[in-house]
Amino acid sequence: MKVRLGLSILLLLSLLAMGGYWLHQNTLVPVPLADGRELFVRANPEYGEDAARLDVLMPAGPGLEAFLATQSDLTLIEKTASGSWVGQLVSELEVSRHGRRWRLTLRPGWRMQDGSVLTAPRVATALDQEVQRMGGEIRMNEPLTLILQLKRRQEDPLGCLARWRVPGSGPFIRQGSTLTRFDGFFHGKAGIAGLTVATDPAQLESHAWAEGLSAGRWAWTVFPGKVAPEDMARVRMAGYDERPMKDGTVWFLSRRLRRFRPNAEDWTRTRLFGTWKGAMDLPYDPLGL
Repeated sequence: MKVRLGLSILLLLSLLAMGGYWLHQNTLVPVPLADGRELFVRANPEYGEDAARLDVLMPAGPGLEAFLATQSDLTLIEKTASGSWVGQLVSELEVSRHGRRWRLTLRPGWRMQDGSVLTAPRVATALDQEVQRMGGEIRMNEPLTLILQLKRRQEDPLGCLARWRVPGSGPFIRQGSTLTRFDGFFHGKAGIAGLTVATDPAQLESHAWAEGLSAGRWAWTVFPGKVAPEDMARVRMAGYDERPMKDGTVWFLSRRLRRFRPNAEDWTRTRLFGTWKGAMDLPYDPLGL
């Protein structure tokens, strides 16, 4: 009798311990997020210069697609150069200790490009395919709150949220390779009216590329890799500065660009919001000041 009672007590204590451990692991822990405004430094162009439209020459490919998506479709959170996390569409974030349960609180009053306001159902629709692929589900009990419940532990949940994009949430409206400023953007009006990317391979040939830069046609362009010495000599005299990227490409940046800060580590995450085009060439400033 005593043995059976002892085993029952031991079993009860084991169940309580397991339940306590599960509750501990399932508890949501706040993730510190910096204010998203630091990602969208406002431009300060002179009168009329904010109407500039930029022409860019770049080769087509996945990198260009990712760059254009960065301007039009924002991720939920973003990692800064200093390594801290910033909330873009998310104002508050909580993640369970086992990494399978996430609670996202959206930023209130975020205006989308179609005129609607960002809500939990809108974000759920954008994330549904990715969450299902991870064997999870999305629940909503408030207009601005989502609960993501996953079957498997995620070693890098913040990395997932920094990759998932919500279409139509950014400062530029995208149509193919053309970006047009969205004046109703949450953080204000961007410094340029828009941007058009040319991907014509003929324009990236040695002579045509050099002619375009000599005429100041492009806001920036990627070095095509094969340029005749006489053509390169003309380019060196043009109003451009060279900026190497981690992937081996070299960008030629117009000295008229202000506060343009290419992300050398991953140029596809370069932002255009604070960029504007001045009237005169200036020496290249790596800090974009």
